[in-house]
Amino acid sequence: MIVKILSAGKSFSGLAEYLTHDPEKAKTDERVAWTHTLNCAHDHIPSAVDEMLWTARNAELLKEEAGIRAGGRSTENVVKHVSLNWSPEDDPSREHMIETTEKFLKHMKWDEHQAVLVAHNDTEHPHVHVMLNAIHPETGLKLDDSFERRRAQAWALEYEREQGRIHCEQRLKDPGDREQSPTREAWLAFEENRREFERREKILENRTPIIIDEAEKSKIANAAEWKSLKEIQRDERIDFFVEGKSEFSELRKSIYREIREEFRGRWSDYYSDLREGGNEVALKAQKAELVAEQKLALEERRDAACAELRKTRDGLYQELLDNQREIRLGLQERQAAGLDNTQFLELVKEKDAGRTVSETFREAARATLTPGDGNAGWELDPSAYNGHPKPENPGMKSPVDVGARIGEGIGFGVLSIFDSVADGIIGSTPAPPPRRHESDAPRENPFDAVIDETRKRQQAEREDADAEWRKRQRNPWE
Repeated sequence: MIVKILSAGKSFSGLAEYLTHDPEKAKTDERVAWTHTLNCAHDHIPSAVDEMLWTARNAELLKEEAGIRAGGRSTENVVKHVSLNWSPEDDPSREHMIETTEKFLKHMKWDEHQAVLVAHNDTEHPHVHVMLNAIHPETGLKLDDSFERRRAQAWALEYEREQGRIHCEQRLKDPGDREQSPTREAWLAFEENRREFERREKILENRTPIIIDEAEKSKIANAAEWKSLKEIQRDERIDFFVEGKSEFSELRKSIYREIREEFRGRWSDYYSDLREGGNEVALKAQKAELVAEQKLALEERRDAACAELRKTRDGLYQELLDNQREIRLGLQERQAAGLDNTQFLELVKEKDAGRTVSETFREAARATLTPGDGNAGWELDPSAYNGHPKPENPGMKSPVDVGARIGEGIGFGVLSIFDSVADGIIGSTPAPPPRRHESDAPRENPFDAVIDETRKRQQAEREDADAEWRKRQRNPWE
């Protein structure tokens, strides 16, 4: 939440005209999402504006009627303009925005003043403008605006805590420790780059390949699993682009910090000469030179950093799409084996940046072969992974016939995952070397015999099926 307290003004009708119409086309109001009034007799904006105007004009009369001594300096800027800005990641409803505005005004002790709320939809972040009458409608007194920005920031921090997410972590620091915000000039210097960055991000997002509906291919049998995986991968892509905005914002701040530090000494010398009453012409030339050099340094650093960020983002997104494709292939193979994929999908959903795709598959394989919920059909001998299986037991056994009965010792889904990783079908990570005894003497891998037997059995079944098909083609009446 960002609270902006803008400069006060004198014209209610002028601000209302600006807020309720588009800036370039004064007769249209496409950017206005909704309007609302507080402490006014009318929700009709022109009527509310007229009411606020007459309240301000009769401030002295209101004081007299309230028993307050009249006189003193009159309030010139009676129009207060505030905006409440949510994060682009938020999606507050109209009711929430109105309620939040009311809580803000109450915190500031401005809740008894007349106000017009105007919500706009012309930016990525939801926001509402508040046109506030600085004159109290009953007492005629001006509102208390002392330390208003500090009070507003304290409220914004408390609001974010209530919502369970801190967007502006600088508010958590002491005022003296907070990082200085970029100047408006520095901010505007990045605007073109920001728009170009977001345009390229949108192109990248639109290039996401359309995934064939695997639910149709699986004849609805595994539709729920594919739906779950698609939702996980969709959210992963959404998170990627949300992070992109944060990365660009951090890049902008870091470059501003670097340039500011580099020119800090020269600006200090300039202001020192200015305070000592140096030559006006020389000071003017000195300032112009400083501004030009700082602007050039900022632009060069900005363009190079933005280009590097763009290159990195493109590579990361392609890597993300490749990883998601590998996960889908892994799920497809596991479904072909008739395995329970509950734990597999949970592992995929885990937000563990340190886990590679191959590691995810291996963990899913171990979960599948571990006795427990969802895998009661499999039993794992404790010696299966230590390189010392019992002579009479190859390590694993299955009491059920899985898929096409492709092995007595291990499920096809797990074998496919290990084989795919080893052969490069799913990932390029090589298979781990066989385990060795303490004497470092080579020992036969307990999985090799099962894998070879499975492959031979599959090949034999395919050959038998082909022979049967050819026989029927030659003699269709048999």
